[in-house]
Amino acid sequence: MSSARLHVPAPVRRAALATLTGALTVGLVSLALPASATTADYTSSAQSLAATTATPTTVAVDAFGRTVSGGWGTATTGGAWAAAGGDAADYTVANGTAKMAVRKAGWQLTSSLPNVKSSDTDLRAVVSLDKAPVGGAVDADVTGRSVSATAGYRLRAKVLADGNVRASLISVNGSTVTTLASQTLMGLGTTGKQLQVRLVVTGTAPTTLQAKLWSTTATEPAEWQLTATDATAALQAPGGIAFSGYTGSTVTNAPIAVRVSDVRATSTEAAVPAPVVPGVVGTYVPDATTTGVPNGTKLTVHNGDLTISTANTVIDGLDVRGFVKVTAPNVTIKNSIIRGRATSAQTALVTSASSTASVTVIDSELYNSAPGPWVDGVRGYNFKLQRVNLHDVIDMAHIYGDNVTIEASYLHDNLHYEVDPAQNNTPSHDDSIQIQKGNNMRIVGNNISGAFNTGIQFTQDQGTVSNVTIDKNMLDGGGCTVNLAEKGKGPFQGITVKDNKFGRTTKNYNCAIIAPTTTVVTTSNNYFTDGVVATVRKGS
Repeated sequence: MSSARLHVPAPVRRAALATLTGALTVGLVSLALPASATTADYTSSAQSLAATTATPTTVAVDAFGRTVSGGWGTATTGGAWAAAGGDAADYTVANGTAKMAVRKAGWQLTSSLPNVKSSDTDLRAVVSLDKAPVGGAVDADVTGRSVSATAGYRLRAKVLADGNVRASLISVNGSTVTTLASQTLMGLGTTGKQLQVRLVVTGTAPTTLQAKLWSTTATEPAEWQLTATDATAALQAPGGIAFSGYTGSTVTNAPIAVRVSDVRATSTEAAVPAPVVPGVVGTYVPDATTTGVPNGTKLTVHNGDLTISTANTVIDGLDVRGFVKVTAPNVTIKNSIIRGRATSAQTALVTSASSTASVTVIDSELYNSAPGPWVDGVRGYNFKLQRVNLHDVIDMAHIYGDNVTIEASYLHDNLHYEVDPAQNNTPSHDDSIQIQKGNNMRIVGNNISGAFNTGIQFTQDQGTVSNVTIDKNMLDGGGCTVNLAEKGKGPFQGITVKDNKFGRTTKNYNCAIIAPTTTVVTTSNNYFTDGVVATVRKGS
């Protein structure tokens, strides 16, 4: 059985949680899927948070697992409950339920968590009455944003004497109460009914409100029953959560207790940090914060492989669960993630291997979601990688033609197998960049590490290699990090290696660059990270 060297994904990530929606331009055709070799894991290893699932932030939680008289005590998360209206004795907690007893018609009682401050709240709770009202209605209000005691956004469940519930989204600003949306729900207010309520209040200027109510014995409705937006100036601020009970002036069977249980409020999504603005190429060392899908990008999942066969196609915000083949000129892939899939055929996440094809990959992440020995990162020629986070493949870039640029990218954590079926069960020949033939290549301002064989391998296996510039990179790994092998095709021409920093993890000590005596490598200002000059070692 093959065993890969495992790595720990980088803990700092550039892109943030995003909704899986977005746009895809023309020129895409699905390809057939070969037999699986391993199982794709789309939930791990991605370093762009747009391609992973983040846990929403907890705002408030209370299961009322305590006994309290004269108030509701302190929530598990969210601080102490504060009562307003009635007497202290009207507020009690027991057996997992908090109660407020409205003892007279026309009275209102409220219990709130004033220490909670959020403008992005998804509030869930179970609300019920201890008995049905007679002669009038009882309001059970759930406030998702309580800016003050007299200002906020509420979901009002008005339990009517006929057993129905009129649900309304309302804004309260002092004495001004505005109904934003309303709907009557039949039969939900009958005696003994417990209502599961959900109120989402997000954003400012405007604020978006969404709500639904259903019996706790039923399943949650798929659609929102009430939606609205509002931009009342006084309410465009973070606020707490609250619950209120009000008995109409004509109610004849007070006291009526409004009961609350299972309170849970979270944000609707994890906090999104501000996008990182990369500096000038070569002035910084790229990592997971400056490469990959930018913060806040919205992604569309595409299941399966893609062939891009239309010139000038732009792919923007795509989450590809397969491989991409480019057969057209001037293709752009940006703000996207390409994860690959299970395969037992030699391939790459992105292939551009035609003289009539060219592709630029920008601000994207490429990795193999089904780790195995058959997949490289990018294969071919006529391609440019810019601010790309590329990891968990054998060769990051496998070049066999002209016109390749790799800049400001993060190439790291190659897969390596001691028993590799793609190498006749010998160890993997994983290189960060392998150049088999071609002219006119620029490798500038990258962070390249993690290969077992070589960081940048010149082989000339398929033809001559000439005019390659390696400039302002952070380079590490391999037996020697830059390895030039003529393979009987004569000296390399036009090879420049300058202004690079080299790490110290090479298997051969002090071997930053190795080249035959017949090849002249133009070098300047290359140093190891400890300040020692990195020179060219002569080999055969």
